[in-house]
Amino acid sequence: MAWSSTLPRTAGLALLAISLLTGTPAKAQTESSKYEWFPVGGGFRSPVADPTEPRVFVSRINVKRDADEFHAARAAIGYDLGLLRLQGPQADDGWQLGVFGSIDSLFNLDLPGDALVNTDYRIGLPLSWSRGAFSARARVYHQSSHLGDELILGGNAPHRIDLSYQAIDALVAWQYGGWRVYGGGSHVFTSSTDLYKGNAAQLGFDFVGSSSWLLGMRLTGGVDVKWLEDADWHSGTSVKLGTMVGRYSPDRRGMTFFLEYYKGFAPFGQFFVEDMEYYGVSLQFDF
Repeated sequence: MAWSSTLPRTAGLALLAISLLTGTPAKAQTESSKYEWFPVGGGFRSPVADPTEPRVFVSRINVKRDADEFHAARAAIGYDLGLLRLQGPQADDGWQLGVFGSIDSLFNLDLPGDALVNTDYRIGLPLSWSRGAFSARARVYHQSSHLGDELILGGNAPHRIDLSYQAIDALVAWQYGGWRVYGGGSHVFTSSTDLYKGNAAQLGFDFVGSSSWLLGMRLTGGVDVKWLEDADWHSGTSVKLGTMVGRYSPDRRGMTFFLEYYKGFAPFGQFFVEDMEYYGVSLQFDF
């Protein structure tokens, strides 16, 4: 399968980087170099409303797919680990190299056994830059998507696609206080299927509050829009509004409760050719 042949190449790069770094002291010995291994925080702030960013969360949503409507749950485990940071002239400026991975699953709660619908696996290497109000991130990554066995056996699955691909994406952002606007795109450079080998564009804005408004909680939210060439440039719009509990910076320990809404091409792996709409609540664990 494409998963078994392509993932090891991408994962191997990440494992090689980690193995080279584990034998190095946590911080550079000389202050003049301004290098730091395994930095906490920094890098490019993950877009709040992007439904495919690596995070740890559970969601309870209602999904509309064509004429079908069902209750669903979504669960994901994902993390973006900083490997090496080169400090810039100011405290928040500089370059950062990392590695990320995530497993994102959707379950149909109306089917026996809360049947697994789809799982997306992602792993990649992000490189980010920041200077003053401006920041940017570029990533090379692998994704593999798989339908659940129960969905296939139940006869309600889409036509199965051996969906596995490698892509590069990039975002640039400008921030003012807690507000930020960003934009960019992505390109699939190798794919297991001709159905998914094009480009995508992305725009959005988000807000992360630094001051509390009730019992130490802080407001956050955002709107993220993507256009996918392989879905005839249909858009997918994600909206999230929530409240955060916990530390603000740099390690962001805490939890965030979101209200969320999505409409457009499905962000769940093999369903990308279909239109989908969902709304619900999500609990995200920040660390």
